[in-house]
Formats: sequence, structure tokens, C-alpha cells
Amino acid sequence: MFDFKFDWCKEMECGVAIIDAQHRELFRIGRAMEQLIMNDCRNVSNQQLLDIVCDLRDYASYQFYTEESLMDKYKYPYSSKNKQSLNDFKNNILSIDMNELSKRPKKTLTQLKEDLQSFLFNHILVEALDLCKFLNSRGVY
Repeated sequence: MFDFKFDWCKEMECGVAIIDAQHRELFRIGRAMEQLIMNDCRNVSNQQLLDIVCDLRDYASYQFYTEESLMDKYKYPYSSKNKQSLNDFKNNILSIDMNELSKRPKKTLTQLKEDLQSFLFNHILVEALDLCKFLNSRGVY
């Protein structure tokens, strides 16, 4: 995977404030992972690892609910494809093995970071952007 920094930039914004704010939160979580990896996970505590996983799981619940609700409410034509993408990522987050993460934090976090990067590029730069364009074209936001 290529080098990627979890630094939010204006080009990531899709134009719907609630979605942009939630995406920035995902970048914050990614940045926390990135910092641990850059430090080779030295002195990382199980609590820090648990916090990251819990943040990701919470994020997947509330942010995906927000987008799915908007898709349903405004009858977004590509909702089934987007929902599948969101669900796949959510299942990935839910399947994190905490024992493995505790034993091999750098390896596991690195894989999780790569999964998150792939999701971000597809989701934010394609799916969410298209959804927001759709909502904006309807005068919703």
C-alpha cells in the first residue's frame, strides 16, 4: 500500500456538514492508529488499542446510520451498493481480534490502517461524494 497520512483536507469534503464532520472523526481515529504505528507500537497499552477499536465500532454505527438514513429518506438510487460497502467495512471492524491486536499490535494495526485507507478512498472520494452531490441536486443540503 502507498504512504498515506490521515490529515484532513478541504478536498475531502463532500458538502454535507454532518457527513463531513463524521468523516473528519474517522480521520482522527486513523491518525491515532498512524501515530502508534509510526512509534512501532512501543509502550502501547491494551487500553489504547481498545479505545481505537471501540472508536471505530462506534463510528461505524453512528456514521453509517446517518448515511443510510439519508439514502433511504431521499431515495438515493445507488443505496444498495453504498450500503453493501458500508456493511462490509463495518463487518471488518467488528471482526477485529482483540487478542491478536494485543499480541501483535503493529502488524494488526498496520493491516487495519490499510483497510481503513482503502475504505476511505472508495467511500469518501467516490460513494459519499456521489451521495452528497445527489442530496445537493435535490436542494436537501
